[in-house]
Amino acid sequence: MRLSRILLLLTTLGCRAGEKLDGVESTDSGSLTGFLDADSDGYESDEDCDDANSTVNPSAEEICDGVDNNCDGSVDEGVSSTFYADTDADGFGDAENTAEACEVPAGYVATGTDCNDTTDEAYPGAGEQCDDIDNDCDGEIDEELIGTWYADGDSDSFGDPASALETCDPPAGYITDDTDCDDTEPAAYPGGVEVCDEVDNNCDGETDEGVTTTYYQDTDGDSFGISDKTTAACDLPTGYATAPGDCDDTDAAINPDAEEICDGEDNDCDGDADSDATDRITWYADSDTDGFGDASSSVAACEAPSGYLTDDTDCDDTDAAVNPDADEVCNEIDDDCDGDIDTDATDKTTYYADSDGDGYGGTSSTEACDLPSGYADNADDCDDGEALSNPGEVEVCDSIDNDCDGDTDEGVTTVFYDDADGDGFGDASSSVVSCEAPSGYLTDDTDCDDTDAAINPDADEPCGSGDLDCDGAEADTCTSCLEALDDGASTGDGLYTIDHSTLGEIEVYCDMSTDGGGWTLLQRTVWDWSESSLLLTDYSDWYAYTLGDPDVGSVYRMAGEGWGDLNEDLDHLIVITARDSSDGSDCDPLYYIGTAGTLSISSTATTSSSWTSSVTMMNASTLATTDTGSSSCVNSYDAVPWFYSSCCTTCPTFASTYWLDEAHPMASYLDTTADEYGYTDADVCPSGAAIPNDNSSSYEGANVMEYLIR
Repeated sequence: MRLSRILLLLTTLGCRAGEKLDGVESTDSGSLTGFLDADSDGYESDEDCDDANSTVNPSAEEICDGVDNNCDGSVDEGVSSTFYADTDADGFGDAENTAEACEVPAGYVATGTDCNDTTDEAYPGAGEQCDDIDNDCDGEIDEELIGTWYADGDSDSFGDPASALETCDPPAGYITDDTDCDDTEPAAYPGGVEVCDEVDNNCDGETDEGVTTTYYQDTDGDSFGISDKTTAACDLPTGYATAPGDCDDTDAAINPDAEEICDGEDNDCDGDADSDATDRITWYADSDTDGFGDASSSVAACEAPSGYLTDDTDCDDTDAAVNPDADEVCNEIDDDCDGDIDTDATDKTTYYADSDGDGYGGTSSTEACDLPSGYADNADDCDDGEALSNPGEVEVCDSIDNDCDGDTDEGVTTVFYDDADGDGFGDASSSVVSCEAPSGYLTDDTDCDDTDAAINPDADEPCGSGDLDCDGAEADTCTSCLEALDDGASTGDGLYTIDHSTLGEIEVYCDMSTDGGGWTLLQRTVWDWSESSLLLTDYSDWYAYTLGDPDVGSVYRMAGEGWGDLNEDLDHLIVITARDSSDGSDCDPLYYIGTAGTLSISSTATTSSSWTSSVTMMNASTLATTDTGSSSCVNSYDAVPWFYSSCCTTCPTFASTYWLDEAHPMASYLDTTADEYGYTDADVCPSGAAIPNDNSSSYEGANVMEYLIR
């Protein structure tokens, strides 16, 4: 049909498009058949299954693209692939759940070898696990993992063969062994040691084999039984004995342990009566008739044979001159039959052991007929283990009594003294006499305290330190804090005992750090008036009595008569611990120093010269008390004795309108004048300011005010 169409087409090539042939109606495309070939692939629409796609026609090659490329009525026949559902996403698909497609659909894979697509623990090549699943898809479940397990009820590491369990995950108490013969008895298992306990301990089918004891009937109770009357048991039965051999079980005095005696009975059950009786007498031949028998020729009998004696001490029964009663003499014969030839000869000479071979014998001696090797004919050596020690030696220093005069190293030794503290000076009470100095010893003996290296004849001896230089005299007590500082006796701020020229030995507080130290506390007042009021006194009490406690935090005043003696450098120190304006706590101390101020003190009045300082420490040159000086300040304002004049810039205590409750320490410069270290209350108080006085007259309160001098 196609060929005829081609021929018809060729015959009409000359016709114009749109012209009609006889009997044939023309179309827009010029087709002679009336069918179109819209995609110009050589096939008209009656044969072309998709005349809009030139790649689709009966001659096209089928490819996998979801299209019937060759117009045979089938899509992707012979070119699509089979894919397998991989529900468990383990990379292996289910052979029973497939899909044909050109590309792998989601959830599918190209391999259909999964034996269990519900778990990713099962696929070809997976390791087999003990989980009741064929993990490696070989048709077997838990192969090579399942074993036979046996209960070990008695925990003896041997299992009960009657309790076999096939599993790869045995429960607790199961083991692989199945050789236990009694799984209720821990003492019974293969290889166990059989003991006499009525248990088959070693699982050999027998109980107590080889471990029972044979016991023998013992009617007479002498601990020996009759050999042919036995029983086997673990423990000794009543009426039985452990030992056989009784020859008369009716007589407890007859048994193998009995003593054979001369009585015509077989007492010891050896089959012979009296033959080995213990009370038989041994008789010895006396061939030389010297009254001593020959021990090598004897008979045992109850009666003495002729020519025999009970004595056996003759060592030569052919010579009557040789016997135990004979005298031993140096003749190379054992005359007295003591076993030694000439060793106890009555005519022997005494020789002395010379162990060190120096020709002098020691205390060890021997009697001999001739001088033995290693012996000397004298006993003059004092140390026979040392060849350098004998009467012929000269004494040398070697810890040996060389000349045997009873003294060691006499005249040649040195006395050395223990230097336990290593300060180069020895302890006279601990010495050794030696040729050389032992470790830690020396020839000096002048240390008076060998437990402290700081104490020796070369030591410095500051005041108040005791006898540090071993001269036998205690160091003088320091007379002031300044002397303690200058003399090297300072141990830092704190309490010290000084020997005051006026007040004697007293305890004082020393400031050893401020401006080089050496300050002695004369007076301290505190915020609490109930404490500071102790110091509100007249002049006589101010002058004569020390009040309070010099230790930190306590109210204190040294007796006024002692103030002047401490005014060595004419330096004065006011230390003020301001009271914080916020919570009343201590601010850090402020330090104000005055110089060149002298004190003139008598029993009736005290004056001071002007001091050079950054603040006014004293407002007058005369000390005021309740009865002297500007006493109105003291009495009107509860101001403890001080140098007042209408009234004070530095006030140890002050009251009235300044403080409405009670007298407190105060000063008027804490917020305006920097101290020795450049600080004001703004620098040292937690809140940045000290508490102002109640009438706002430019005074600030202090928790502590101290006056020190040096």
